[in-house]
Amino acid sequence: MNGGDNQSGSTNEYRETAFRSDSIPKQRSPENPGGLAKALEGGDLIERLVWANYAGLDIHVRPSSAETHQKRSSGRVERNLAGPSWTHQKMPAEFIKTRWQLLLMLAGSFADYGMLKWLLCLSLGGGIFYALIHGATHLIFFLILTAIIVGLHLFFRYPFIWFLERNPDFIVKDLGCGFFRPTGMVKFRTWREETFEAPFIEFAPYISYHVQPKGPVSYKLQLRHRYSGWQTAVAEVHSTQKEELYAHWDELQRYMDVSQPLPDIPALEPYRHLDPTTAEYDAAGKRQRPADYWATLNLEWWEKEGYPAHVEKIRNFPWHTLEDQMQYSVPNLNDAAMA
Repeated sequence: MNGGDNQSGSTNEYRETAFRSDSIPKQRSPENPGGLAKALEGGDLIERLVWANYAGLDIHVRPSSAETHQKRSSGRVERNLAGPSWTHQKMPAEFIKTRWQLLLMLAGSFADYGMLKWLLCLSLGGGIFYALIHGATHLIFFLILTAIIVGLHLFFRYPFIWFLERNPDFIVKDLGCGFFRPTGMVKFRTWREETFEAPFIEFAPYISYHVQPKGPVSYKLQLRHRYSGWQTAVAEVHSTQKEELYAHWDELQRYMDVSQPLPDIPALEPYRHLDPTTAEYDAAGKRQRPADYWATLNLEWWEKEGYPAHVEKIRNFPWHTLEDQMQYSVPNLNDAAMA
């Protein structure tokens, strides 16, 4: 459905800059970067997604999300979840600073069994080869190196993970970044450790592909700022789940679109009455679900029947038939696109 087909709702708590799919303002034309820049900067971008045409299919309705919501609703959460909550005002993002992300990447590499085997083969194989040429007296260096590799593996595999599981706030912080529904703004950290902020409507959504070190291909939903080139990743999935990124983008747009009710997902159920458009939508009986739908949902049924059927809807929906509404608000949009 077109984003403007639904009710507009109350706007008394929304700023003038809030995103409204039924009234996207005219914007300036982006510069055409040219073929070379597109090849260098956008070589991994394979598809540009459409704006303001919705399927109404949500992605954050996994059984685990519903279970977490029910535990929170009943006060049965064993420990506090790291990071700020997703509310009717803000979808938080980027909880970990770049330096901690690098540490986690290093920890993941040493904690991985496959990487451990590769490093051990390299170290021991190199040591044996070097000893055959220069004598066994030089083997001690490679034995020490092997011991260090094993030590790092054991450290990152057990005490490091144990510590982070019990103290997630040690590296997970609210950096003030995310998607802000009332204002229509997006804020994220750049590789320079600076905060970049711009209106949601100034971003172009792309799907990019990435080859992992072990070979599998993954896809990412990227938002690239149309006028500066700064970009941020929203979601990443395995190559077999590419269709889920369409639902990610569909859900994110409807979250930011104040002419639409909040996405009907477990995380946002406690806040539906606080959002003006959503409160009006629910009061009119258009949700067609009880107020505590997700809090009282039969989890066993949802995991075995409801959610698999929902995923099939996402995979079978004709996403490529949706028309991009942004092309009517941004001159030269298609020519300047990176994909």
